[in-house]
Amino acid sequence: MSVSRRALPLAAFALLALGCKSKPEAQPGAPPPSGIPPLPEQFANSFAPPAEHPTHPPTGAATGGGKMPQMPPGHPAPWNDPSQIDPNDTTPGDVPFDPNAVVSGVLRLDDKVKGKVAEGDVIFLVARGADASGAPGPVLAVKKMNAGKWPLSFTLDARDAMVSGTKLHGKVVVTARVDKDGDAISKNPGDVTGVSRAVDVPAAKVVVTLDTVL
Repeated sequence: MSVSRRALPLAAFALLALGCKSKPEAQPGAPPPSGIPPLPEQFANSFAPPAEHPTHPPTGAATGGGKMPQMPPGHPAPWNDPSQIDPNDTTPGDVPFDPNAVVSGVLRLDDKVKGKVAEGDVIFLVARGADASGAPGPVLAVKKMNAGKWPLSFTLDARDAMVSGTKLHGKVVVTARVDKDGDAISKNPGDVTGVSRAVDVPAAKVVVTLDTVL
């Protein structure tokens, strides 16, 4: 009886030892076992994460240096961005002449900038609507000229309208810019500019003095 009692603990210990030996040994560096079994291979792709959405470059932003983007061909230039004006795109000369829509005068070159302007340099002349205080507003008319013997006479009328049907009337300001590269779109260091006082259309003897170097 005493032998059988001693045999029972030995048998239990033997069974426990056999159970421990049956467990697979963990490989070095392997992650700890998880309580959830892995998915069968045929279902693994069903739960794959979605592909990343493609990214698109920003559109409509200003270009480097703060310049406004170019308008599509045929689109009128923004009234507040005269750098986009091309005088070659102004209204054709077959628009009827209106004597009540005329601004004329002279361009003068200040002595301090005479060395900055050469004969034949391109000059862009712009008439812009002005408010009661004389501040310039929308572009009404534009003209391309060339520097010659100073002072230079000029005339702007409805035939020089930026957009067909634009009326040259009310209070206006006339600005001029000697453009060294002859490109109406660009403004560059060395260009010479000037502006008149505000006048009421029709107006004569308007003086624009070119006296500022960009």
